[in-house]
Amino acid sequence: MTSLRLPRLVILAALLVAALIPWAPSGTATGAEATTRAVVVIEGGGSPHAYTTPWAACDGGRSQYVQALLDAGLPVFTAPGFGNAHPSTAGETGCPPQPPTEVQWNTAGYPTQAGQAVLGFLGYLQATYGYRTFDLVGYSYGGVVARATVAALKQAPPSAGLAPAVSYAQAAVAEGISIPSIVTLNSPHLGGPAYDIAADPRASFGPVAKAWGRQFANSSLDIVDFERTAGAGSVHVLVTSAHAKPNPASWDAQQVGVLNGVALTLIAGDYCGRVCGDDRTPPLRGTRESLRTDGTVPVYSQLLLPCPTLCPAPPGSVSIPAGMVPESTVVRKTFPTVHSTFVTKGLGLSSTLSASRNPAAISYLVGSVLAQWRASGTSLPTRP
Repeated sequence: MTSLRLPRLVILAALLVAALIPWAPSGTATGAEATTRAVVVIEGGGSPHAYTTPWAACDGGRSQYVQALLDAGLPVFTAPGFGNAHPSTAGETGCPPQPPTEVQWNTAGYPTQAGQAVLGFLGYLQATYGYRTFDLVGYSYGGVVARATVAALKQAPPSAGLAPAVSYAQAAVAEGISIPSIVTLNSPHLGGPAYDIAADPRASFGPVAKAWGRQFANSSLDIVDFERTAGAGSVHVLVTSAHAKPNPASWDAQQVGVLNGVALTLIAGDYCGRVCGDDRTPPLRGTRESLRTDGTVPVYSQLLLPCPTLCPAPPGSVSIPAGMVPESTVVRKTFPTVHSTFVTKGLGLSSTLSASRNPAAISYLVGSVLAQWRASGTSLPTRP
């Protein structure tokens, strides 16, 4: 009798666990999966980021905007990322098992390699759960990496041994996965004075302080401290995105045409001008307002737009290669937010002014992704 009852008890226990865990995986697909489409979030640069799934996260939970996407009924995964001195789960407890290191992206790495690793992660999700279509949501540097992921998909990955995650990345291409949309949140697409200072403090601090204000320049030094003390090491976004200049060999120059056919939504924060504690910031000619930023990145950089006329030096004008931005389909939206909770703490502001915690910005982000699903006729998966 006991030998007959034990299997039944095991089965009942397994069913109970599955019932208690939303969207628990079953075999190679999620138990409630009704679609092969999923959302993948790529968080910011420098810091480690743990892998999360629709049914599992670390004890500390998910970022607020990630949880909002999940609460809207979307199957959401966080792309795992490691720092130069920290694994993806650094500072976290109770995290789900992390995918192989080869499909984790170096959050301090060059965008090309980071994009290849994220493409490998998409291949991992396809092989493990059957997903084939991915909407990418990139926060801060994650938005640049999202663009690099599309480039990796459209441009055949290098041969094995030359790039991380190349085996999964090649499998992703072979399986025909697609990336129909990208939403970026406060991303330094064209760099910014803060990144110029972080890349070369001695040369850039003085000119940035004079043109953009000393408070803005001082906050940029915090990025340098972060590099040196938080294990971020050499954050390559500082080199890649330190204000885009006309250069045929630059990373951006290689992105012409990459985003064609991809729905691109750019969300920016513009809270800071004269309201972030530095009234000495010079206004634009003919206006009473200085150039808007989110405390770290200028609005025009977040929105992939030319620097306004008489843009303060540095940088002066920035270079946007013709054909890099799909102007016929891009959507741009701005909110009075700052770059991060790091900035809100530094300025003594409410955390709800952080882009990742601002209700209005999060609502727009979620609505943008849902609109892509509705437009394609994709149904949300039902929950058990």
